Amino acid sequence: MDKVIHKKKWTIKRITFLVGGALLFVFVIYLAANSREKRYKTNRHKLTFGKAVMGDFQDMISFQGTVEPIKTIQIDAVEGGTVEEIYVENGSMVEKGQAIMLLSNTSLRLDFMNRETQIVEQINNLRSTRITLDQNKRQVQEQLVDLNYNLKEQSRQFDMDSSLYADSVISESDYLASRANYHYLIEKKALLAERMDTDEAYRKSQLHRIDASVEMMERNLEAIRKNLENLELKAPITGQLNSFDHEIGQTKNRGENLGRIDQLEAYQISAMIDQYYLNRMKIGQTAKATFSSKSYPLEVSKIFPTVINSQFETHLLFADSLLPPNIRRGQNIQLRLELSATKKALLIPRGAFSQSNDGKYVYVVNEDKAYKREVRLGSQNPDYIEVVDGLAAGEEIITSNYNAFGDAEIIILSN
Repeated sequence: MDKVIHKKKWTIKRITFLVGGALLFVFVIYLAANSREKRYKTNRHKLTFGKAVMGDFQDMISFQGTVEPIKTIQIDAVEGGTVEEIYVENGSMVEKGQAIMLLSNTSLRLDFMNRETQIVEQINNLRSTRITLDQNKRQVQEQLVDLNYNLKEQSRQFDMDSSLYADSVISESDYLASRANYHYLIEKKALLAERMDTDEAYRKSQLHRIDASVEMMERNLEAIRKNLENLELKAPITGQLNSFDHEIGQTKNRGENLGRIDQLEAYQISAMIDQYYLNRMKIGQTAKATFSSKSYPLEVSKIFPTVINSQFETHLLFADSLLPPNIRRGQNIQLRLELSATKKALLIPRGAFSQSNDGKYVYVVNEDKAYKREVRLGSQNPDYIEVVDGLAAGEEIITSNYNAFGDAEIIILSN
């Protein structure tokens, strides 16, 4: 009897064929899905747009500056002490040499009195030494006068005795005694004259040292006296007194800053600028300041090369000394600094798009869609960005931030 053999429905060959077909279908679907350009849909009214136009372009930067007086003098306490009197108020106008504050320092005054007494005593001792030297000089001069008188008398006596001895009127012993006395006086005069020369040289040397010592001590005394005078603070220049907020009874240390005086005749603008522009700046570059809706010309006067927190400091002066009205220290002013001459260029408005993609591409609008396009951008100023390549005049782009678009190639613009 024959055995019935049932045919298998799921053979290995059939299963392999079905799995391969499924995988092929999935792969085709994947390729179809990825072949479509990525899109992003958004409302047109949520975006900002701008057109590429040919126009005049000038490379410039915009930043804020702070008003400062060109000349400011700091007031420091030369000597410490306690505030005894305050003569002027903070913000007042003062004249050069005007007293503004008085400090008291008992220890300094006592030290001055003690040192003054010592110096005066030393000066008196030196002056006494000078008087003694002068007296010694006069004594020697008197001795020389007496000796000259005695020598003159003895010379006359010796001449007389020589004649008498020649005539045998006096003895030889009397003659020899007269001659010996005469030569003695001559030798004594020579010694006294030599002593006078030596004493005079010594006296002059001593007097020179005494005078120098007295002068030095008097200078020291004057310096100590000025230390006392420094307890009364005076304005070093004419101007406005600022940061001068003190109370009677407060203790101030030597070297402590007590305030400043600003000269109000001239001002400058101090600003911190991004280090990127350091090599593009130079003395004499022009800028404009906006103050109360009016523009004022300035020039770069100083550039400090030290970079702090990715910024460097620069100072600008008002051109032709033309100052804005009612300008005050500490005011913030908006500035625009010119970095190049004006030139013709293709321009697009500045927008947040350049910050979100580093200016590598833009979305060019065509009716209800915007297409991603690579561009090459150049310099920029506060209003426009220079287009080097990738756009034509009249084309419109999205200038809003691109972060929400992701890597979309096409933006669908709905109303």
